[in-house]
Amino acid sequence: MRAAVVAGKKRFVIKNVPDPVLDNDEVMIKVQYCGICGSDFHIFKTGADISAGHEFSGDIVEVGSDVEGWAVGDRVVVGPSTMCGVCFWCRRGEIELCEQSDEEMLKYKGAFATYAKAKYTRLRKLSDDLSYEQASLVEPTSCALHAIRKSRMEEGDVVAVLGLGPIGQLVARVAKALGAKAVYAAEISPSRIELARGVVDEIIDANATNPVDRILELTHGMGPDIVIECAGSVSTTQQSIALVRKGGTIVIAGICFDWVEIPVSNVLLRELTIKGSLACSMAEYASALELIKERKIDVSPLVTCKMPLDDINEAFEKGLRAEGGKILIKP
Repeated sequence: MRAAVVAGKKRFVIKNVPDPVLDNDEVMIKVQYCGICGSDFHIFKTGADISAGHEFSGDIVEVGSDVEGWAVGDRVVVGPSTMCGVCFWCRRGEIELCEQSDEEMLKYKGAFATYAKAKYTRLRKLSDDLSYEQASLVEPTSCALHAIRKSRMEEGDVVAVLGLGPIGQLVARVAKALGAKAVYAAEISPSRIELARGVVDEIIDANATNPVDRILELTHGMGPDIVIECAGSVSTTQQSIALVRKGGTIVIAGICFDWVEIPVSNVLLRELTIKGSLACSMAEYASALELIKERKIDVSPLVTCKMPLDDINEAFEKGLRAEGGKILIKP
């Protein structure tokens, strides 16, 4: 089969590699589409020796001897992969915190390839009215849902989203679907601002307007109940603390690798809660699929680019320029 293999910083090469070998409890999937995740961009930029591509959909072409309930030809989407299933965190259902996730990640073979394999317990079936493209957004939608649940958002809350990349776009949509009174968002990319029009209550162009000042004005000086940071930058992380109301919650959903100076006294004196949000649980994955299937959120407009495997480097470069929404690779 053909697969994209990391070959240094900002470079994939397409190679002919052996097809995956199935364990008894695994299925072989012909990949239809695989989305580029934020974590994939980090792999691309650093040249890390890790397989990329986990947001994928496709068709079962082979089943292991112990697989139950699945057959060749089934259209599927595949849930979270980097979990051992036996550690303290996995037994609690918090698979995103699996203590062996780094080891599992190194063993994982990505889906920027003709075929990918998966344990049958991770599969979810696609209904006929769901496209492969829509299905490839289930995993990022489940990450957005995880962030909302971490925030403990209640119906009627006001939510601010800082950064409208694919995860920020989905966080805004999930928050509205689950009953947020208002969702305000800030972004610097014109194309991403356009993607959110008609979805959030107001979009602040952070190039032209200070988002903290404007969102405080919209909330009559109080600030939103919840701020979800999705840009992964120093400035938006600092804005989150300046923005949220007293007693409010900040969820960090964007990965910032830089040091961030924050006024800890502000956290204490205003009784703020700051949480991280990483990946999702299998239950959240199933819920995200239902949100999409039941048309409670519309993910189709977020797919703004589909490119063949041979153009994967160009696709990643395009994504690094923050152009549009989700980019899908079709092997």
